[in-house]
Amino acid sequence: MHLHVPTPRSRQRPPVVLFGFFLISMLALPLPSVADVNHVIHVSVDGLRGDFLETRINTSPLLYPNFKRFVNEGATTFNARTDFTHTNTIPNHTSMLTGRPVFQPSGAPNTTHHGYTNNGNPGLSDTLHNSGNPNLSYIASAFDVAHDNGLSTALYASKSKFVIYDQSYNPTTGALDTTGADNGRDKIDTYVQKSANFSSDASNLHADYLVDMAASKYNYTFLHYRDPDSAGHATGWGSAVWDTSVQNVDGYLGDLFNLVETDAMLANNTVIIVTSDHGGSGTGHSTATSAANYTIPLLTWGPGVTTGADLYALNPTTRLDPGTGRPDYTAAIQPIRNGDTGNLALDLLGLGAIPGSLSNSSQNFQIVPEPGTAVFVLIAAITMIFCSHSPPISMPRLTA
Repeated sequence: MHLHVPTPRSRQRPPVVLFGFFLISMLALPLPSVADVNHVIHVSVDGLRGDFLETRINTSPLLYPNFKRFVNEGATTFNARTDFTHTNTIPNHTSMLTGRPVFQPSGAPNTTHHGYTNNGNPGLSDTLHNSGNPNLSYIASAFDVAHDNGLSTALYASKSKFVIYDQSYNPTTGALDTTGADNGRDKIDTYVQKSANFSSDASNLHADYLVDMAASKYNYTFLHYRDPDSAGHATGWGSAVWDTSVQNVDGYLGDLFNLVETDAMLANNTVIIVTSDHGGSGTGHSTATSAANYTIPLLTWGPGVTTGADLYALNPTTRLDPGTGRPDYTAAIQPIRNGDTGNLALDLLGLGAIPGSLSNSSQNFQIVPEPGTAVFVLIAAITMIFCSHSPPISMPRLTA
């Protein structure tokens, strides 16, 4: 008797086995996430119209290198939305900071909205709490959550009317801290406001912020630049003066990139979020039904952020690109809104949502791929194709 090894006979893995291998390997991978973040710089560029910005970046990228950097290295959209009923400054900034719409959405409880509609300078005793939604005794903000969890907070504003936030969250008007250690009622550790004129106040404010951030390393900053809004009101949205104002802001963003990347305590753990309160057309922006006014950008950059990604593509099950439309708050799938950004910032910092908030209250707005999205489908497809074309396994057969 002898052993005879004939020409090998091929036996390929059955497709079900291959798919099982794929599922096991995918389950073994960690879900995508943003790296540990200790600092968020939450930037609002007043009057930054989304479609205008996108066109200028695409046609003249050398004039807007830092906005272009967000596109190349971050996750972005130029088709986000303002609040549904308001396209002006303070009501929208209040939505960013509280996660609440200005007015009560249809069918929602009357405690849902913030109700603060004053777009001028507040009275000396005015707060969001006594001048907003009368059904609420207190309107919490991103400052509350960050501060009460022991993080440092700051607000740098280039318009005097932003004092409404300092008046609402100071040692007297801020809520008691019932989270862990008592960090006090003053929710904004540093408040800086400069509003002399639009050609200098934002740049002076920006210079102060760079110095202060380098020294204080705020965990959460809300940073407001007024340049495009002031230029738009003066000479029109899309005018040469407006374009120059956007280029000025581009320079501010370059300084923020440089600060973060050259500071050992900020590098690799700081995310920058940029959005706006409204766009504009002609020299105004008050008509909330105009696409020119409600179309705004939302840009993100930092460690773990998906590079070169579209934010709608990263959130296919929770956010729907509205095209040129204007969905209200009852739409089954919401567009990306500036009101999402407060809870996004807190989520990045590892904190829960703003109490009572509506926009992004589940903190499901992602700047990394959702599990099960096209990215994972693509991986699956590549894996199956590779396996189906891999060399077959040859099994020798023993014979007597």
